[in-house]
Amino acid sequence: MQQSRQQKKRQKLQSDIQVGEEVYTVGGMIGTVVAMDTNKLTIKLADNVEVLVLRSAIAGKYQQS
Repeated sequence: MQQSRQQKKRQKLQSDIQVGEEVYTVGGMIGTVVAMDTNKLTIKLADNVEVLVLRSAIAGKYQQS
């Protein structure tokens, strides 16, 4: 039951992502979403460095502390 709640929460997070938000991936990369389509996001990691990731690879929204 706990696992299904966490899975639903993660799916909602992944579907609510917008261009311009900072996110982190399950691999630990942190970047800003610059483009997206149904299943993929383009994340800018640094100047002239963008990566294409699956939406399912997004672990959460990044908040600097």
